[in-house]
Amino acid sequence: MGIKKCDKYLTVVFAAALSSTSHAMAAGAEWQKERLLDPTPSQLAVEAKGRVAIYDGLDSRTVDRALDEQFHRIDSMMFVRTRHTEPDGTHWADDDCD
Repeated sequence: MGIKKCDKYLTVVFAAALSSTSHAMAAGAEWQKERLLDPTPSQLAVEAKGRVAIYDGLDSRTVDRALDEQFHRIDSMMFVRTRHTEPDGTHWADDDCD
């Protein structure tokens, strides 16, 4: 019993969807990283008025760097689903917010 033609098509569509989602997530992480580490003057202005930016899925090293370098903005930052890398190379995401 072989795979039907429509099953092959669905597999290809599903794989393409996963691929585009992972690319979008990576692009989103880069945009967030830039916003976090190199804020624009307008971003700083709205943060000064109390706006909080939620950063989703960033690497823990990026979060640590931001907390060290951008400490004066700490009240305007919230981190969710922070990705951690263990010494053995395994990855996991924190479900809590920081």
